[in-house]
Amino acid sequence: MIRQSKATKRNFLTGEAIEITKEKPLKNVRGVHTIELFDALTGKLVERVESENFISKVMEELQRQAALFAFLTQRVNTSGSYIQYSGPLYDLARYDVVFKNLNGEWGTNLNFPMSWLVLTDYDGPEDPENEIIMRGRIIGYADRYSPYSGSDPKRGSLNTVESFVEPQHIHLVYDWPTHAANGTFNSVYWNYDYDKNISLAIMGKTSRQISAPNGYLFVDFIQAKPKNGKLYFMGKEAQTNKAAILVYDLNIQSRTITNGQVYALLNTTSSFNDFEIAPNGDIYLVSGNTLYCYGQNGSPKNIPGTSQTSRSYSGYLLDLFAIVGQDVYMESRTSYSNDLQINRYNINDLVNPIDVKVIQRESIDVYQKYCAGMQYILDLNMLVITVDGYIYFVDRAMLNLSKDTPVRTKVDNNYSSITYDVAKKQFIEIKQTASYNNGQYDYTKRDVTIRPLGFIGARNLLPSPVTKTNTNTMKLTYDLYIDSF
Repeated sequence: MIRQSKATKRNFLTGEAIEITKEKPLKNVRGVHTIELFDALTGKLVERVESENFISKVMEELQRQAALFAFLTQRVNTSGSYIQYSGPLYDLARYDVVFKNLNGEWGTNLNFPMSWLVLTDYDGPEDPENEIIMRGRIIGYADRYSPYSGSDPKRGSLNTVESFVEPQHIHLVYDWPTHAANGTFNSVYWNYDYDKNISLAIMGKTSRQISAPNGYLFVDFIQAKPKNGKLYFMGKEAQTNKAAILVYDLNIQSRTITNGQVYALLNTTSSFNDFEIAPNGDIYLVSGNTLYCYGQNGSPKNIPGTSQTSRSYSGYLLDLFAIVGQDVYMESRTSYSNDLQINRYNINDLVNPIDVKVIQRESIDVYQKYCAGMQYILDLNMLVITVDGYIYFVDRAMLNLSKDTPVRTKVDNNYSSITYDVAKKQFIEIKQTASYNNGQYDYTKRDVTIRPLGFIGARNLLPSPVTKTNTNTMKLTYDLYIDSF
């Protein structure tokens, strides 16, 4: 295909002006999946699907950065299994972000966003402009680089005999035996890993520094709460050590934010693990397995259903605590060795649960692991559960993973908060860390990083679902075409 490019010349002394149109080739990269199911006994081909994927915008951004990186590189040295790029990294400080992304974020420390081929049951429409996170229940996967022979019920193997690479064409073939990848899948992803998303901070990351209101300090190790365009933090009054809730406008674009407000100053100096704000403005605080309630005026209030301002629960931990309208969700497992158990209460009665749901370990593995928090995403009606540095998205109606929920995502720390950008259809991670001043903690400030959550390399929504059973073997061929000379 050909595109038009205008070339212009203008002489401001003579008035000469020239404009010509030049024809340039339109380079393109496209990938096509061919899926074939065979009868395991006869070897007969029973189904073939061919469909083209879209290349994600993060891959386009990596291509752009790689071009800039290659232009700035003076030479490439190889030593053993390492590749070292030499160039004006220090002289051209304005390109620092590019080098940090390439070297620090994915170039050396993390895998490439097209490292694993993953089959999921997600059937949502393709959205190349916004789609950057893998969704659905995982049916199968294969390592892009490596053959595999084993009993993994989902893993396929690279067929090195049938695969080849040419300058304009990469042809990769993967095979699944009868025991692997059985189920129905709708989407084929290229992703960083086979069972998780990860934030690479390649694009869309912004940084803010927020200051506590005068006379207040931030409190460490408590997850901030994004709600209705606001971000709430746990704090305290410096002079009295009374607990406080601080609130900020999440949409301010300034690099430094100093307009924080005191949502409530509580009449207590106790320490807490978590907090939540009810629709009526009441503040609920968690310490160990004990729940407290305070009004926005700072005074203690009775726990609904009791005549007491605090109530201890039988759950081993109460770090999973969320209020969704009239529903209150609390973790209630009694041992680190148990599956995750969540009680649902009506907000007017926090004594008698409406129901109890157990989330099996194969969905959310909490065995001997610490649950760091629970949040609610209103726009998608999902609960977000943080466990051991991973977040899990759970359908609130079923308290389970579904084909519409994202695959678990690795976050930088357990205190990252999650929100959702409705316009861009992106999950957003909000990470808060302590600020430093002359090598010392500065509790009057917080450094906040806001970035899209998770990146995929490509996705292909198949024209109809593909169902593989243990009577089938399956072959998936990926052809990546790269226009060249």
